[in-house]
Amino acid sequence: MKSRTLNLCFILSIIIMSLTLLQAQPVAAPTPDRSISSRNFEGDSYNVTNSFEVGYRFAEVGGDSGLYRATENYGYGLRLFGSSFTANSIDGHGMLFDSLSINTMGLGNDPYSVASMRIEKNDVYRYDMTWRSNDYFNPAFLDGASRNLLNTNRVMQDHDLAIILAKWAKLKLGYSRNHDTGPAFSTYEEYIGGLARSVVPLDQNMRQDWNEYRLGGQFDFLGFRLSLSHQWDFYKEDTEPASLIPGQPYPVPNTSLATSYLRSAPMHIQTPGWFGNLNRSGTLWAMNARITYSKADQSSIYYENETGPGVAKVGVCNNCGVGPPAVASTYMPGAALQPFTAGDLTFSLFPTDRLTIVNSISATNDHIAGSGPMLQVNTSAATKSIFWYQDLGEKRVSDSLDANYRFTNWLGLNAEYRYTDRRLDNNLIRTGTTKSTDINTMSDHLNTGTLGFRIKPLQPVTINLDASLGIDNAPETPVSLAHYHNIKARVQYAKKRMRFGATYRQLYNLNAPVLFAYYSSHSRDFSVNSSFEVHHNLSLDLSYSKTHLDTFADLYAELPTTPDWPKSGKIANVRGYVSQYISNIHTVSAIARTAIKDRATLYVGYNITRDTGDGRAAQNLLLQDPAAAYLALANTFPMTYQAPLARLSIKLSPKLRWNAGWEFYRYNQKFAYFAYQPYFRAQTGYTSLSFAF
Repeated sequence: MKSRTLNLCFILSIIIMSLTLLQAQPVAAPTPDRSISSRNFEGDSYNVTNSFEVGYRFAEVGGDSGLYRATENYGYGLRLFGSSFTANSIDGHGMLFDSLSINTMGLGNDPYSVASMRIEKNDVYRYDMTWRSNDYFNPAFLDGASRNLLNTNRVMQDHDLAIILAKWAKLKLGYSRNHDTGPAFSTYEEYIGGLARSVVPLDQNMRQDWNEYRLGGQFDFLGFRLSLSHQWDFYKEDTEPASLIPGQPYPVPNTSLATSYLRSAPMHIQTPGWFGNLNRSGTLWAMNARITYSKADQSSIYYENETGPGVAKVGVCNNCGVGPPAVASTYMPGAALQPFTAGDLTFSLFPTDRLTIVNSISATNDHIAGSGPMLQVNTSAATKSIFWYQDLGEKRVSDSLDANYRFTNWLGLNAEYRYTDRRLDNNLIRTGTTKSTDINTMSDHLNTGTLGFRIKPLQPVTINLDASLGIDNAPETPVSLAHYHNIKARVQYAKKRMRFGATYRQLYNLNAPVLFAYYSSHSRDFSVNSSFEVHHNLSLDLSYSKTHLDTFADLYAELPTTPDWPKSGKIANVRGYVSQYISNIHTVSAIARTAIKDRATLYVGYNITRDTGDGRAAQNLLLQDPAAAYLALANTFPMTYQAPLARLSIKLSPKLRWNAGWEFYRYNQKFAYFAYQPYFRAQTGYTSLSFAF
């Protein structure tokens, strides 16, 4: 009895120490080859395995370090690269649990971290936990001119507990959290309430927090399984910029300054909801029904106060002068409700072992209604008081019928027809010093048909091909799918030591011209991959993919109508701004793995991604609008990104391995913004010991 008590205390101490590590450190990828020790606790019926990998990571970065951090973000220092711990009851009847597993990847100052734990006792309970950490760095627009920055840490966790009340009933409890914090820097161009235009820097501390609580149950009866759950979601954002920040000069001719700025915009959302699922599987039929309902209740308060030069009442707005100092304040509380309902029912028939018929119907009803007053007080302009109300709703019903028939063991056909009906309502009403009413309704119908086959001409070869055609009578936006077709094909070859696959997909979307725009797009994806064993100690993995995308848009441009612009302030929409974007992305990957006399394992690989663009010279479209003329030149974005790697693992003893890895990154753009061309090169690597005890 004493031995059993000591062993249980030892296992519980392992759990406590592992949970402490999860809360203290972030994550990276361990070496695949691990040293694992397996042993039984004397006097107990638990089989325990465990392994750890600890080491040091280094990194050397040249060029644009901000771009490197936005794509890779690996640094240097000590790491717990990976760990694994399992304890399983041999006879399936442990005292506190029957199985326990804890796994971590790369804990210790790496930007990406993952950890998980599962503990279970047969026919009593099961608990699952995951924990993730993500250090996100984004210098926003990497063009050499933007001063935006986002450097946050996001921590996510999920907890699920299932308690078995009876053979036919389970109680389920759950909790999830998503927390994002960190510094952020951006700029804000203000021209509010009569103040002269200024660009104000915003130094912020991001604070976003989401929590979800779940309570539900699972019940089995008469061959059916019913799952019901109720959840409560709470989201809040209380990010605040630092107050009293002096402004910065705006490019000529607007050289005015804002002397102070303050903003506060807290937001809180509560979303209770229900979820239900009923399913059953039988020999000749199966059904699955789901329904969910939620109602979000949002409240927010926007407050803004700024001081700076006012606007002199000279000429039109584009020719205003700088007047005496002014103070402007904006106060806008708001509230909104969003009830959401969605459900679907799928019914499957299996009249013979060769025929399957599936009918699925789904419906959604999403409704958003919000209102709030807005008060703008300005010492150099008239006070504005506005009350707005907006009601936005979307209703959608979709039904599909799918049939699969296997003629022979080597030939099968499938066909599907889908019909979708959607209605959008958007009502916006403003009263007060600014009045407007915008009430509109739009509905559309989408018909889609699919036909495909599966053929197996030879035992190791499988070919799949299907094609879809869709027509929407009134797409929501110019870039929505309107008249399109989609073709997908896949070939697979599999034998004992070799696997080969090839896939192809194309999506062509042609939208008819509308009042303000014309848009079309063509995308084609092709990829091949193979893996084979040259020898029992040598294996190779090769892959290649190409993605082609071209879009064509004929848009309106804002052009002056008289030579004395901007004094006249007259601008007209002129059709003819053509934007054409072409991308050709090639990706090649090659990895070789070899074992050296069962003492060492060597990985060598090379990955390269290259966008060749289209090779055409920048086009001069003679556009008078500077923004349109500039954007017309940026229609192709050639770049190269390559990353060779090598990894070596040597077995020093049955319980100890030495590992080392190296990877080289190189990114090079062939296009530039404001004469700035992003580029970086970096070498990262690590050395570690993996051991078991």
